[in-house]
Amino acid sequence: MKKNKIFLTIIFIVTFSISSFAQGGGAWNFTYNMGIPMGDTKDFVSKSSFRGMMIEGRGFVTNNLAVGGAGGWQVFYENLGWVTENVNETTTINGYKRKYINAVPLMATAHYYFFPGNLMPYIGLGLGTYYIDARTYMGIYYIEDEAWHFGLAPELGLSIPFGSSNAAFTANVKYNWAAKTKDTSGQSWIGVGVGFSYVF
Repeated sequence: MKKNKIFLTIIFIVTFSISSFAQGGGAWNFTYNMGIPMGDTKDFVSKSSFRGMMIEGRGFVTNNLAVGGAGGWQVFYENLGWVTENVNETTTINGYKRKYINAVPLMATAHYYFFPGNLMPYIGLGLGTYYIDARTYMGIYYIEDEAWHFGLAPELGLSIPFGSSNAAFTANVKYNWAAKTKDTSGQSWIGVGVGFSYVF
C-alpha cells in the first residue's frame, strides 16, 4: 500500500509540473538509472546498483530554461551470504544476510540548455525530498530504517534529437544527496541515466 501511494505521488508531481508550462513546450524524459554508492550509502551497501528509473517532465519558460518535476526509484542490494554474528557474550545468530536500500526521489527541477538545437548539453538542479528505506535481513528477520530526507541533485546532461521527430536520446550524470535526519544517516550516490525524451 505504501509503495502505491509513493507511485501515485510521483505521477501527480510530474503531471502537475509539466501541465503548468505546457503552453511554452517541453519534454518528457524516461531514463534507466545506474547508481554508484558513496559515503554512508557505500558503508551500508558497497555494490553499485543497476536497478533504477526516472520519469521527468520539463516545461520551457524561455528558450534556454526549463522547469518541472521528477520522480524515480533506485534500489541498492548486497548479498553477504551465510554469516554468524555475535549478539552478545552468550548469543550468536546464523543466517543469510542481505542489505537493501530503496530510494524514491521526488524533486522540483530547473535545467539550463546551453545550445538549444541538434545537440543540447545542459546543467540542472533538483530540489525536494528522498524517501529512503534501508533494511538489513538475517534469514527471515530484518531491521528497518525509513525516513523522508531533504535532498539536492545537481546534474549534467545531454539531449540529442532524432532528426525532425519529437524523440531524442538523453543521458545524464547526477549527484544524489539526501541529508541526514534526527534518527537516520544521510545517503548519497552518483546516478548515471540513459534513455529517451518526447519533446512537444
